[in-house]
Amino acid sequence: MFKNLIVSALRSLRKKPAFSAINILGLALGMATCLTILLYVNHEISFDEFQKDNVYRIALNRVYPEREVDYTFIPHSIGPQLVKDFPEVQSQARFFKPNNVATFQYEDKTLTEEHFVIGDSTIFSIMSIEFIEGDPKTALVEDNSIVLSESTAKKFFGDQSAIGKILGTPGGNSVEVTAIVADYPNKSHFEFGAIIPLHSIPFFRQSNWAGFSTLTYIELVDGADPDDFEEKIPAFIKQYAEGEIQQRNGISYDEYIAAGNGYNYYLQPIKDIYLISHISGELKPNGNITYVYIFSIAAAFILLIACINFMNLATARSVERAKEVGIRKVMGSHKKQLVAQFLSESTFVAVISAVIALLITYLSEGNFAQLAGKNLSLLEFLTTPNIIILIVSVLIIGILAGLYPAFFISSYSPIGIMRGNLKTSKKGVGLRNALVVLQFTISIALISATLLIYNQMDYLLKKPLGFEKEQLVVIENGFSINNDPNNPNWERFETFKNEIASLPNIAGAGYTSALPGDILQGFIVRVPGYGEKESLVTRMISADDDFLTNMNMEILEGRNFSKNYNDSLSVIINLTTKDKLGFTDPIGKKIIHVDDSSQVSYTVVGVVDDFHFESLHTEVEPMIITKMGSAQSFVNKYAIKIDGDNIQQALASMEEVWGRFVPNAPFRYYFLDESLEQFYQSEQTSGKLFTAFTSLAIIVACIGLLGLSAFIINQKRKEIGVRKVLGGSVFSIVFLLSKDILKLILIATLIAIPAAYFWADSWLQNFAYSTGVSWLVFVFAGVGALLIALITVSFQSTKAAMANPVDSLKDE
Repeated sequence: MFKNLIVSALRSLRKKPAFSAINILGLALGMATCLTILLYVNHEISFDEFQKDNVYRIALNRVYPEREVDYTFIPHSIGPQLVKDFPEVQSQARFFKPNNVATFQYEDKTLTEEHFVIGDSTIFSIMSIEFIEGDPKTALVEDNSIVLSESTAKKFFGDQSAIGKILGTPGGNSVEVTAIVADYPNKSHFEFGAIIPLHSIPFFRQSNWAGFSTLTYIELVDGADPDDFEEKIPAFIKQYAEGEIQQRNGISYDEYIAAGNGYNYYLQPIKDIYLISHISGELKPNGNITYVYIFSIAAAFILLIACINFMNLATARSVERAKEVGIRKVMGSHKKQLVAQFLSESTFVAVISAVIALLITYLSEGNFAQLAGKNLSLLEFLTTPNIIILIVSVLIIGILAGLYPAFFISSYSPIGIMRGNLKTSKKGVGLRNALVVLQFTISIALISATLLIYNQMDYLLKKPLGFEKEQLVVIENGFSINNDPNNPNWERFETFKNEIASLPNIAGAGYTSALPGDILQGFIVRVPGYGEKESLVTRMISADDDFLTNMNMEILEGRNFSKNYNDSLSVIINLTTKDKLGFTDPIGKKIIHVDDSSQVSYTVVGVVDDFHFESLHTEVEPMIITKMGSAQSFVNKYAIKIDGDNIQQALASMEEVWGRFVPNAPFRYYFLDESLEQFYQSEQTSGKLFTAFTSLAIIVACIGLLGLSAFIINQKRKEIGVRKVLGGSVFSIVFLLSKDILKLILIATLIAIPAAYFWADSWLQNFAYSTGVSWLVFVFAGVGALLIALITVSFQSTKAAMANPVDSLKDE
């Protein structure tokens, strides 16, 4: 019986080879597209899957009187105290990742490590880090210890054993390699190449309950409810933080909270961070669960379009197969046998299509991986569970795609067939029209989404940021300039900057503690006489006299820092800080910086226009700029403005100057505009993928439309012949054959627009600054779909209209 079904299926496919090829190709392309999307989705959802289920990161929703900000960094005293006070907290680990790269000296070599962190030894257990050499219990006990990853150890020492090796640090100290650990998996929100102990930094040995300092992870005991534990945190914070907050603000903790402030700590499951967390201070650009959902839905829709093609073509061809069904019924075939036959044909087509889809996916995975910027592999995806799922899915697709045609065709009455009453079946025509509308509704929605994503990306990349980012080179280990044991002074920073600025092709140079894209430290200020009992938490950077000018930042009021003034206790504020503090005339106003041990009074000398230090997902925060050389300042990076197109010559000149100042440290730099694009890496990648998938969805839909129009035209070939004999023009015949399809596309456009608008409005809520939803997007999407459909149908229509009418009428 099974053999007969297969033979019958093959015979049916051979009878109409072009029709069968269109059917198989459309379904295969839809399956391949769906499978390719699944490779991407599987990659994204597998991040941190190796982590423990009971590990959480503590994040903070910091409430200010007029705004809220979520931070990954929290006070470093919280973690250890949680372990002491709550039996459900089994362990904790804190770490901090500096903005700059780590530089070490070994013998006559200078070594650098980008993924350098400062952390607790408990991080090895909580973050599931595998030890190759050394003891996790003692690896970070001593202040001068350092733990290296396997690849970092190999980079530093080659094939030599790294244990016991002494590395010199820029400050003249040294650290000893005490352990080697396995390279951390790439699929994680966390990464490191070297770790030194947190307790080796004096600041982290001090009590801190209000300043943002470390990322903190906790491991709960088995069976502990994270929601119940979260409810205990507010009372815990009040118990330990109220003294420090009262000291800083001069009012009680309850009064401070009543004034509109708040510390809402919450737990983030470690396995959810990569896709779900997008808050201030993330270690690296995360993925986005929204895009995982979008692409999963897109995969289902594209596969649905391919299945619709099959159903459309099968029901369209049912007229041709009507006599076959009638004869089989007359000869005694039962409906079940006919259903089985047609289902076997559809399943057979699905299996063939699946094999072709796997081949297409395998051959194209390299190009797709490059487009997505991900390490994707079909062979890695084809695990035993996934293979079983794929086989079952293919069988289900084959059965579902052929279910309606099977029952539709097998239900024909033999008498009606013999009388020829099925050629105008409204049931079949109505179903085909509905499926065409559904196909192009999905296609138009995808086109609209793609255009909206590209509009927003174009807006984000072109929106003025408050500074010039083009041709700006950043020397990222600028602190090394002053790491000369024989001459450690601030003048070296200035001398280096002046020599760089005097080079050909250099328009200017400045140095600073941080640049856009870096994690900024907090700066708590109070203003005497205005909201004296209120404090404002701002961001802070330090800058020299030339930094703002070099970045082309606009001074709105007052002045820039200048060598003509003693600006060690002067600050420049941004426009948002001015508004938050309620200043009408800020120049000359005093603000007090509050920290754990002292209060320092600064004078406002200038107001700079708002500039974006973070991505446009978030609003501009209050900013304080201190003069380089003040108590709160430190040099981290140089910003060099290149003048002209000879960038390589400028870089070579800068490297030569660098070599004279810091002969033992590598010259490391990056271009600021390229760095800032990483803010929108997820959106840019998604835009490229959406374009590719939308194009494939349209191709799949057009394959079906091509086959369907060819079939419909074949059914009307005698009518076309008669019209031509009676004087009908080619244009009138093409219009006649195309108008019904174009009506369906128009209906699809009207249905797709509201759905696409709703999605776009929701998606743009993720950005503090957006281009908005333009109605032109939907016009372009609808017109584009109409043109594509018109070209597809017109190809067949024109061919039919230009055919010799004798060929279609000679058998009458």
